[in-house]
Amino acid sequence: MLRFFRKLRQRLLTDNKFSRYLLYAIGEILLVVIGILLALQVNNWNEERKQRQVEVKYFGNLKNDLLADMERLDYMLDVAQKKVRISRNVKRKADQDSIGSLYDFSNDLLVLFFVEEFHPNDNTYEEMKSSGNFSTIRNDELKLKLMTLRKTYIDIEAAQEHMRYDFNVFLEDFEKYIDWGRYFILPKSNIPKLEFVYDSVYIESHSDLMEKEIRELFKSKVFLNNVFLLEINYAYHMDVLENTKSQILEIMEILDREFGAN
Repeated sequence: MLRFFRKLRQRLLTDNKFSRYLLYAIGEILLVVIGILLALQVNNWNEERKQRQVEVKYFGNLKNDLLADMERLDYMLDVAQKKVRISRNVKRKADQDSIGSLYDFSNDLLVLFFVEEFHPNDNTYEEMKSSGNFSTIRNDELKLKLMTLRKTYIDIEAAQEHMRYDFNVFLEDFEKYIDWGRYFILPKSNIPKLEFVYDSVYIESHSDLMEKEIRELFKSKVFLNNVFLLEINYAYHMDVLENTKSQILEIMEILDREFGAN
């Protein structure tokens, strides 16, 4: 093919057909330029295809992380609702000076005492940021919503740290009045799973003393104020968690559209 074009060029020059040769030369240059442009276009297409494959992989991992976060948020909402309900119940009993069952009282305090926290699955997001791939995401709406969600996660962590402090104050005041360890047979309890076995014999034989301790506890303004703070904190926390779920659902809708466009 190259020999053919070379002979054709030489013949045009030999025949003194300069105008035809000039047109031929221009055509040859255009062919070269078109070839280069096509090569560049193919290269760009390959690069875009590779980048899209990276995006889709990250999007799949992001969706898995967010699904796990949604499941944890649902659980945390259930925990928060129980804490709000129990806080109100404890305040009502204190106002009425009504203890009720020692077992019910202990179960209520179990709900208030043990702290559950939300920790997001942000491995994919952090990997995208650290590798520089986050900035290459072409969907600006998705990037903005991911950054907004990340800020929400930081706000949740700050709120949980504050609630952790309030809880420690609550527990410290409670321990001044109640020797709670006497309620349970710890060697028979499954502490990691929070499954406690009551010492029914001790409770029944010391019920008068235990009820007296609880009445003294109900007179503590520090204790009641902290119960009130628990109710407020967890009621606010429920609103934050619901808002976080809404943000995640919006992101997952965008991800689903991205998968559909793939």
